[in-house]
Amino acid sequence: MKLLAKRALVLLVLVALLTIGLVCFVVRYFNQASTWVQYPANKHLFNNQAKLTVSGTIYDRSGQVLLEMVDGVTKYHRDKTVRTAMLHATGDTDNNIAVGAQVAFREHIIGWNLLNGVYRLQNQPNRSANLTLTLDANLCAAAYKALNGRKGAVGVYNYQTGEILCMVSAPSFDPEQPPNISHYPEKYEGVYINRLLSAVYPPGSIFKIVTAAAALENLPEDKLYHCEGKMQIGSDTVTCTGIHGDIALEQALAHSCNAAFAQIALELGDAVLQKYANLAGFNSYLVVDGIKTAVGRVDVRNAAAVDLAWAGIGQYTNTANPLNFMAFMGAIANQGVLISPRLIADNYGFFASSQKKQVLSAETAVKLGALMRNNTLSVYGEYNFKGLELCAKSGTAEVGEGKRPHAWFTGFLAREDYPLAFVVLIENGGIGSQTAASVARRVLQTAVSTGK
Repeated sequence: MKLLAKRALVLLVLVALLTIGLVCFVVRYFNQASTWVQYPANKHLFNNQAKLTVSGTIYDRSGQVLLEMVDGVTKYHRDKTVRTAMLHATGDTDNNIAVGAQVAFREHIIGWNLLNGVYRLQNQPNRSANLTLTLDANLCAAAYKALNGRKGAVGVYNYQTGEILCMVSAPSFDPEQPPNISHYPEKYEGVYINRLLSAVYPPGSIFKIVTAAAALENLPEDKLYHCEGKMQIGSDTVTCTGIHGDIALEQALAHSCNAAFAQIALELGDAVLQKYANLAGFNSYLVVDGIKTAVGRVDVRNAAAVDLAWAGIGQYTNTANPLNFMAFMGAIANQGVLISPRLIADNYGFFASSQKKQVLSAETAVKLGALMRNNTLSVYGEYNFKGLELCAKSGTAEVGEGKRPHAWFTGFLAREDYPLAFVVLIENGGIGSQTAASVARRVLQTAVSTGK
């Protein structure tokens, strides 16, 4: 009996160890199977140079081939400008761009999932691993050419459907003829970063839209502010670009009056300004088909008076992610409802669809849109944006003494047939209403003329 008991105990121990091992394996499989499959030593998917040899075809929204695998070799679009413009969307052959499709959506384009394994290797139709992006290759090429060698980002999306039509980041390069980056460090600084999704910048005066939203809901709309070209706050001075005298909110936004918005920020207080910054998407990220955007930061809690004033203007320590701010523009156009941007044209069964979120009241959104429309009519010039029905705000963000400011231009089209929101950011581009606005005009006119 003692011998049987010992054997039974040993058997129970072995069963327990086996069960524990199986549980550990299953947990690791669910958590790490994707990494195992995509390890470069997997000869089913990679060659001896750790290059992927199995991939579905990636298309733009009109069916143009952006990337395909031919005899185990990655081939890109036939046009060099398109290849260069789409680099940050498709990714490079060395997988240095973390948010490019070849990395971010690799499981899909190699044809793998937890249930079926690598189903492309099981004689299933190759089209099941193909991918169609919402992007328009020709529009992206137009945006890249409009940047004309300057570093920055351009984004355009449909604020009713969430589809991103244009996503361009510069600098870039031709993925079929990659340069030696180390030989040109300044030219290709940050080349592997998608500046639309993964970077943040001081917002400058585009942030005044956020401050204006807070003012519309918390201060008298007929209130006048006074500008003498500067504003003294204790021993500190807030400077303005002009002397605007007594000025209402509409004119203050159109002429980007620093003195007026400094007064507005101080009257609102840090708690209210912080609330509206959060509503506008600061201090949080968006998820674009599984890709998390960089987080723009605004923190004015307990800020000193002069710091709060500069924060309301868009300076202080404020930073903004271009795509997040573009989505906020879309929410203003869409009666306060933010439709989350997406890159994948179809759901494919596991990519998340666009989400809706009410970030402003419909009344406030309509009033903001009217203020932004007035910016174009009274300052930027309707003749410069003929037929676009443009609602916009420029920004010239100071980045340090001796450096040219970053140039911003952002907004939306108030057209039912072209529900497009956009953002343009040019690093050290100077005055936003000039350089960034010029890029936006070319891109938006291309979008409208080609029926996007």
